[in-house]
Amino acid sequence: MLLLMITILCTELKSSEITYGFKSPVFTGIGYSSHLLTMQSLAYNRDITIKDKLAAKVAAEQAAAENTPISQFILNLQARVYSQIAAQVTNQLFKSDATSGAFELPDGAFVNWVVNNGNATLTIFDPVLNSTTTLTIPVSSLVLASPGGV
Repeated sequence: MLLLMITILCTELKSSEITYGFKSPVFTGIGYSSHLLTMQSLAYNRDITIKDKLAAKVAAEQAAAENTPISQFILNLQARVYSQIAAQVTNQLFKSDATSGAFELPDGAFVNWVVNNGNATLTIFDPVLNSTTTLTIPVSSLVLASPGGV
């Protein structure tokens, strides 16, 4: 024990003044602009994350509402009705005495066709996209001979 006391007393002690400094750039001013940019970036990313989560929730709710049995039935029925309309238009285009025709679809869309010189021109207007699609079909070269003919 005595040896320990002698060792402690014989050692040279060194010390310095205790200073305290703030580490936050808000208080020191050092790196303050970087600090502000970081804080703004964090807030922006948090807002974007919240908006994305809300949009995903709304989309999931809408998908769930559209995935009910009655919604699926209505969509399938509409698809079959439009398929029948397309078949009737096709039959009209390939008739030997076809000249023209037109009809209107829901939401203001319309379809009209004209047969001239063996070509059928089918025009479809979509008001939602504000676009017109035009198809030219060479109906005279596509008409097949009747099964009884040679």
